[in-house]
Amino acid sequence: MPTKVLNHFILLILITVMLAGCASNSKNVGSSGKTKIVFWAHQESAMNDAYNKLIKAYEAKHPDIEIEFQTFPYDVYNQKLKASFSAQNPPDVAEMFGTWVPEYSKNGALTEVPNIDKISKEYYPAPLGAYQYNGKLYGLPLEYNLENGGMLLHPEMFKNKGLEYPPKTWADLVENAKTLTVRNDNGIQIKGFDFVSLDNITFTFLSMILQQNGKYWGTDNHVSFQTPEAIRAMNTLTSLVSVDKVTDLSVFGGQLDSSDYFFRGNSAMTYRGPWTVASGLDNYKVKDFEYVPVPSFTNENPYFAAESGWGVVVASKSEIQKQALSFIQFLSENENLLQWNVSTFTVPAKKEVANNPEFLKKNPYMKAPLDILKYGQWMGPIADRDYFFKQINDNFQLIVSGQITVETGLGNIEKSINSSQDQHK
Repeated sequence: MPTKVLNHFILLILITVMLAGCASNSKNVGSSGKTKIVFWAHQESAMNDAYNKLIKAYEAKHPDIEIEFQTFPYDVYNQKLKASFSAQNPPDVAEMFGTWVPEYSKNGALTEVPNIDKISKEYYPAPLGAYQYNGKLYGLPLEYNLENGGMLLHPEMFKNKGLEYPPKTWADLVENAKTLTVRNDNGIQIKGFDFVSLDNITFTFLSMILQQNGKYWGTDNHVSFQTPEAIRAMNTLTSLVSVDKVTDLSVFGGQLDSSDYFFRGNSAMTYRGPWTVASGLDNYKVKDFEYVPVPSFTNENPYFAAESGWGVVVASKSEIQKQALSFIQFLSENENLLQWNVSTFTVPAKKEVANNPEFLKKNPYMKAPLDILKYGQWMGPIADRDYFFKQINDNFQLIVSGQITVETGLGNIEKSINSSQDQHK
């Protein structure tokens, strides 16, 4: 090879190596030469504000670390995460919703969090569930995502009808709902008991199975919905719409949440998660309401199914796993997590935080959910969350409208979901 060509070839190799070195190091080197942790989250003002405060606290404690915090609209965030991990270029730390985590952990995309035995004792099982895979832990939940077990209630509506509140038994709830429902020629104007939302039909159904000491998971990550407990639960739910007529499907799937209609005065009781309380206080400025327990469907404890909520994970492709793990462990320290849960109006995933009197003092509406956290069970290894909920919601509507029987609907749900579970193995 001629000397000139050889020199050009060597120069090209050196430039390539230098560029490769810059590419591999630039991501984790800040402008001031500090180690940079890239942290992604979805856009939610309260959560983002809480993260920013803790990021400043962490950087003050670790002056050699710089955290680059990037947020993205919720509608695109999940897809952006998938794309970044597929391209082998994920952030060092990512905020993930619990139901997203198993797909990443089983594919080796996440870094193991040490001390699972110790951590398992510190957290409630339900929020921790999705972050575990094959006996190992792949992230830390920041909240206990609770969509059921509690409900919004208008005390004045009960007082005007001479009713005591909250209802103590399921039978009381149904009878109160009948009395509180207001109709005119155009249909229901005030729903006595509204559980009809994209999430709560599913959550209520699953929880009613658990409250009968039933199960809905079979073998090989398949669901089992053709059981006496599932049939009774679905019969009861559909009867609330088609027989008792304490709610309807008129706004189901619309742009507004069922809690919005509650705060507008269109329902007396609405089965919804405690996160809706902040909306009533901040957006609607409503004060005539309480957040109270939903009585168990049976004489058993009010067991309920819960998803693992928002949490943080570390990418296995991160070149600074040690520092990234240090950061998510810092976020999960008791005092920091207390601050995060209080300011985001989320239910604590960690037992010590939930039992801290300071939390209830700052969020008094949280008493009802805090009292039942011990009864929560992880929802289970759902492969496709949206598909799972859609199958239950779609068949619920068909049953309510009389197009199919409860047994047929449950058979449809079971077959469809199990097919989806198999496709995602």
